[in-house]
Amino acid sequence: MRRAAPASVPDDAALALVQSGSHGIRITAVNARAAAEGVRVGQALADARAALPSLLSRVSEPRRDRLALLKLARWCGRYGPGRHADGEDGLWIDVTGVAHLYGGEARLIEDLCARLARFRLTARAALADTLGAAHALARFAPSPATIAPPGETEARLAPLPVEALRLAPETVLLLKRLGLRRIGQLYALPRAALERRFRSADTAAAVLSRLDQALGVAPEPRRPLAEPSALFVERPFADPLVSAEGLEAETARLSEELCAALDARNLGARRVCLSLYRADGSVAETRAGLSFPCRTPEHLTALLKEKLGSLDAGFGIDALVLSALHVERRDAEQAALGPRLGAAAPGDGARLIDRLSNRLGAARVMRLEPHASHIPERAEAARPALHAPPQDTAPRAVASRPPFLLARPEPIHVIAEVPEGPPARFTWRRVERRVARAQGPERIAPEWWREIGANASRTRDYYRLEDEGGAGYWVFREGLYGRDDEQPAWFLHGLFG
Repeated sequence: MRRAAPASVPDDAALALVQSGSHGIRITAVNARAAAEGVRVGQALADARAALPSLLSRVSEPRRDRLALLKLARWCGRYGPGRHADGEDGLWIDVTGVAHLYGGEARLIEDLCARLARFRLTARAALADTLGAAHALARFAPSPATIAPPGETEARLAPLPVEALRLAPETVLLLKRLGLRRIGQLYALPRAALERRFRSADTAAAVLSRLDQALGVAPEPRRPLAEPSALFVERPFADPLVSAEGLEAETARLSEELCAALDARNLGARRVCLSLYRADGSVAETRAGLSFPCRTPEHLTALLKEKLGSLDAGFGIDALVLSALHVERRDAEQAALGPRLGAAAPGDGARLIDRLSNRLGAARVMRLEPHASHIPERAEAARPALHAPPQDTAPRAVASRPPFLLARPEPIHVIAEVPEGPPARFTWRRVERRVARAQGPERIAPEWWREIGANASRTRDYYRLEDEGGAGYWVFREGLYGRDDEQPAWFLHGLFG
């Protein structure tokens, strides 16, 4: 509210945000003046007004609070790809492998808090080996910015109150009644004795689980806000980047760094994301998909360059992050021994597919892929060209198929020996053709599980024919003589070269 409409939050008057619930109207937030007058979060509005009649109140909007927190979490991706909201008033960021970009962990926390202060946000930050320890230190440590060096987590948590373990209020109250007010008091207490002091085994298990998570003894699964990248490279700027030429140049440099990292691991990128972290605390992103595992910086830069014009730099860009969201192993390629003499370079077709797909849309550029069906017209399916090809590419022994199939089988008039003889001659598109050679039949039964009912397809017998002129045809008889209610029908389905 203060950032969106500063006049709505007066500094010289006590203001509280309230929300109605099962226990009446309660206070959810207060400004500095209200806090100085003794108004506290969780207090009933009637009790606060009785003590401070001049207290102003406005209805809180938790949904907008949540959206603002998630937006801030997206912006925090500049400090690490894995991040998410933590409760109603916090964020967690996995900064593994990122601190060196800011000159160390202390400089990273300093940079984070300084930028949040420019957004008129008061922040407390902590960095530790575990999420539970960082949560506790950020909220209960004396310093607003705390770093627990590796191996010192237990000592740093010991003087903190048991509330720092993220326990339910009733559990905290019970611990205090037992004389356990500090986390360090739980270290020396035998676990069996701790379990006996609680009436409920679930309560004891919750305390021990939170303690183990904070100390790193037990894992704590985390689900990040966005898809974690396989590899990423980052470029922070001391002064905001505002020019389009500078953005293109930095994107090209990041592409080179990312492709070098991919090449060192024998990987190629299939999906990449370029994130622009702007000076106003917002994030702009653009993505590109590739039809083959790519680690060629020129091709990657060309795909991203086409999309940069649609991005708004705002008041300037503080950091650029190029992430490889999905990677695959890439087979070795034969290097050229000399000039190609006009021949297409390896991968040119895939590069063309990438450019068309990213320019026109992934759903508008398709490729045909094998489909698990023995019915010829169902044996292939159209898929977006950027999708990964099927994993099972082992060759299969299949009957000879014509290189060209008609969009729909066309009816023909056939003279053939009944019941199983091949055609002696047939008429297609008003031209009679005499058969010189015939091979078959190859019987293909219908997919009965797809066509249960009276209108199910009939059995097909396919023949490969060659006429007197040497042209090849693929025809089939639908139905069997003397076995179906209807007479069999003949169709031409494909052509051989």
